[in-house]
Amino acid sequence: MREASKAAAAAARTGVRPGELDRSMKLSIMSGAAGTLWMIACTPQPIFNVFVRNYMGASSATLGIMVGMLSVASVFQVFAVPIYARLRRRKTFWIITSAIHRTNGFFLAAVAFAVAAGGSRELGMRIIITAMVVSWIVTNTSSAGWWSWMADLIPIKVRAAFFGRRSSVANVVNIAWFFLVTVLLDSFAGDAIFVVYGVVFLIGGIGGLVDILLHTAIPEPEHAVVDALDAEMPTANFFDPLRDRNFVVFCVAVGLALFSINVSGPFIAPYITSPDTIGAPITWLGIIFVISQMTWIIIAPAWGTIMDRFGRKPVVMMGLLFTFTWLGYLVITPQNYFIVLPIIALTGGILAPGFWDGVNQMMLSLTPDRNRLTYVAWYWIVIGLISAGGSMLGGRLDDALRGVRIPVTSMFAIGGFQIVILTSLGLVCLSLFALSRITEGEVKSVGFVFARVTNPGIFRTFMNLGILTRTSDSGRVASALRSIDDSTGDLAIEEILDRVRDPDGDVREEAVRALGRLRSLAAFDALIQEIGDAGSSTRVAAARALGRIGDQRAIPALIDAFETGSEELKEACITALGEIGGDDSIRKILDLFHDSPTDRVFAGSVSAASRLGVFEAAWEIIPRLRSTENDILRKQLAIAFGNIIGNPGEFYRFVTGSITQTRARTVRLFVDAQKNVVAALGRSAGSSNDAHDRRTIVRDLASVKGFFDAGEFDAAARPLVDAGRRFVACRLKPGLDRDLYLEHAYLLDPRLGIFYWLIEEIERRSDTEKGAPALPFEILLAVYFLAIHKRNERPAEA
Repeated sequence: MREASKAAAAAARTGVRPGELDRSMKLSIMSGAAGTLWMIACTPQPIFNVFVRNYMGASSATLGIMVGMLSVASVFQVFAVPIYARLRRRKTFWIITSAIHRTNGFFLAAVAFAVAAGGSRELGMRIIITAMVVSWIVTNTSSAGWWSWMADLIPIKVRAAFFGRRSSVANVVNIAWFFLVTVLLDSFAGDAIFVVYGVVFLIGGIGGLVDILLHTAIPEPEHAVVDALDAEMPTANFFDPLRDRNFVVFCVAVGLALFSINVSGPFIAPYITSPDTIGAPITWLGIIFVISQMTWIIIAPAWGTIMDRFGRKPVVMMGLLFTFTWLGYLVITPQNYFIVLPIIALTGGILAPGFWDGVNQMMLSLTPDRNRLTYVAWYWIVIGLISAGGSMLGGRLDDALRGVRIPVTSMFAIGGFQIVILTSLGLVCLSLFALSRITEGEVKSVGFVFARVTNPGIFRTFMNLGILTRTSDSGRVASALRSIDDSTGDLAIEEILDRVRDPDGDVREEAVRALGRLRSLAAFDALIQEIGDAGSSTRVAAARALGRIGDQRAIPALIDAFETGSEELKEACITALGEIGGDDSIRKILDLFHDSPTDRVFAGSVSAASRLGVFEAAWEIIPRLRSTENDILRKQLAIAFGNIIGNPGEFYRFVTGSITQTRARTVRLFVDAQKNVVAALGRSAGSSNDAHDRRTIVRDLASVKGFFDAGEFDAAARPLVDAGRRFVACRLKPGLDRDLYLEHAYLLDPRLGIFYWLIEEIERRSDTEKGAPALPFEILLAVYFLAIHKRNERPAEA
């Protein structure tokens, strides 16, 4: 629903009809699948690299230089800007030059067939290098136009997800094609293998041409080039990208990352299959490719969603960690490759889509609409020039270190290729630091995204996403919303917001509750709208959700809703104010103490006040605790008082649970109180009678416990008052008049003052009224204070 509306909005902006945009996206996915046949066979990928290195007899240095030259060819991107400025359109020129580029597959096929017939391999390598370099020069004069074209055509809000789907479909073809090729190559030997290579290159060239020809049916937004280039002064903005510091840092960082990868990447497949090193059959390249690409197909759409929600930068940085799976090559041997290779392929397949799909999406997000084509051209120029040296360095190192073996232990040694791998990974670390310096708008931190991605709950979240976007069963939608939590649920924030106005009441309610659990500021406006709508059935849930979010901008809306809402809504609003805090919230809560609210609202107000540390609430709680006949309210008030004099939420366990549980906790509470009194007063610098005071208090507390266990609460009050009064006296200056205890205790510590006031209230009440229902709670509160007050602290003098 949401993606369709975004696509429609983008179509209106570009002049492309919504149906035409949808058809264009499908054609693009089909073209990507066809282009995969060419990409797998006719570019410096494992199949091509093994052909050049192991069968054509080229050295690693030669392979590295050729790959480097292809990267350097990116400098011809510089011609794209004036060419497109003059042509005013991108489509035709890109199709012509790209079609020429894809014919390199036919040259590769011709060389393979010629060598199979006895032709010169040396001459064949010259033709290969020439064809590859020329075709890369041609395509670099126009390739920026494709990225600019697609960026103008595909809405940014769904762009990452779209390219994720495109990548997944292409990878299905990748798997089938790559595996088929490796099996065929292992099925033939001698000169016959060159025939197989020739057929593979021929099919790759045809697939590449089909990819380009499918683009003839994809429209180009009518005004896109006018926006992308300044027609009157095409060179005036040419150097704008180089004046954009953030963009330059990004290009350099990506260039360094590709440099790091190229130091070892082109030489991995030849190392695995060479009889002089690991000697694995070529089919194993297909096996690990199937593993990595199957994983890629499953993971890529998820990375796309994560990029759309949290930003490209953290995903790119996490994705680059795929290179560290190459540490497996430090321990690979001809005896264990069948174990090590699948592990490398699986872990790499999980991480790699984040980098390879994310880096181009991040590039597009950093380019302005008006001068995008120029930015794209400079991007390819910079990363091409920087990355070119990686393969050249790696090739030189691989040749120079061949045969080197450095013993690490009696059982383990590092060879020359392993040194190349470690060099590559060291440079990757520098790349990650450079990527961390890039600014990409409001994106989440790498730590935040890492925590979400590694949380097992992310699998449930993606399942819920599918239900929220594709299921029409309201019961399943409500159930999915109920299962969303704050660990990974913010991935689904947009889908949840869509459900806030769902026709089904249960779905609306669960959507608002889910927003509260997520505590996302992205939900703020929708929740404010809900709580302000007098006819909404989700006002109570919206109030609670706003409290959990904790944004003080919600305070006026909560106060307004409190004044006009039901008792349930009033309680929810006052609870939310307590969670949010702030002076306005405190004033509203204190006002309630004088407005004689209902028991339910009063309980909510004192609970809110206690969480905010509003000590004034204590004076209101005890009278209400004694006057109410509602046992539940009595417990709520006791918990609120415990929050004020102790640690919030801690007293709850002494008044809830089964009788057996509460009795065991109460026994422990008395023991803790006796120990804490000894510990606290044992460090006191008070009178010389401290030891006597401690023993007396402990003895009194033992009496209190005996009476309390027997249910004789009135009898327990007397020794409790004595113990409490003596405890306060020990913490104040010796000889202080008892009439001043409350004032001085409150100045020393408000909680100590409130405790002393409670003791005085217990004494006053026990003299006039017997069997008060509130008395057991008051005794427990006093003992609780003695168990936790000034824990592990030295008492101060007042």
